[in-house]
Amino acid sequence: MVLILDASYTMHKDLLKDKIAAVEAQMKAKLDEFRRTFAQAGDKGTGVEDVFRSFLRQYLPRRLEVGVGEVIDTKGKRSRQTDIVIVNEDHPITFVQNLPGLFFIEGVCAAGEAKTILTSKELGRTIDNSFDFKKLEINPGENTTASSNPSDLNRFYKCPPYFLIAFSSQLRFPSILMRIANSLKQKGFAVNEINTVVDGIFIIDQGWAINFGDGLGCFQSVTDEGAPVKGWAWKNSNAVLFDLLAWLSAVMPRMIRYEPILPFYMLPRRT
Repeated sequence: MVLILDASYTMHKDLLKDKIAAVEAQMKAKLDEFRRTFAQAGDKGTGVEDVFRSFLRQYLPRRLEVGVGEVIDTKGKRSRQTDIVIVNEDHPITFVQNLPGLFFIEGVCAAGEAKTILTSKELGRTIDNSFDFKKLEINPGENTTASSNPSDLNRFYKCPPYFLIAFSSQLRFPSILMRIANSLKQKGFAVNEINTVVDGIFIIDQGWAINFGDGLGCFQSVTDEGAPVKGWAWKNSNAVLFDLLAWLSAVMPRMIRYEPILPFYMLPRRT
């Protein structure tokens, strides 16, 4: 299945606009409810991350759970503290909701940062965090099966997608993408490198920017001439939450594992 953002996507969206608008309104209302609840609680330790984690739990498939914490792999690499960690049913219970936990990359479907207002400083922190996360590598184990196209298998089944979600931003997308390009250059990567840095940025009052990679993944956009969009592209949108869920549903890796994850970290490393 390929989800393409083109004229036909717009047409189908128009045909279903009443239903999609209703879903979007429910999603935004729920998000506003979470914000008011946390604000009234007056808990200084409760942040915007809690709001987005609660939101995602409401709308992601029931087989997934959402936490916060650090992610490790079998080679000893470790991410920084990560606001949003989405895990699948294979992940051991090593965390509780909204308290920092320890996660194993083999059970992680996606991860990201959540911001109230995206500033230049917060963008830099997110980019650095994404570099650390993208160094992690999934150990597929024996007989694990994965169903996807070659583009996504190469990209997201080695390390899951990483994203940023924010209510608003002091920066516009051209400046954000320029900052990402400069950071890649400073790290010695090619500007079009896709497996080393944040994959998608979603700003509720602005729109989204997504790295479409080689343009052949499950989540696609095409030009007016019908050619696949490659690399970064951005678009204004008044349905960012819906767009985020659509993107996640397309890019999060789905694997069938026949080996438990925890023994990879308890037993001597296999060569």
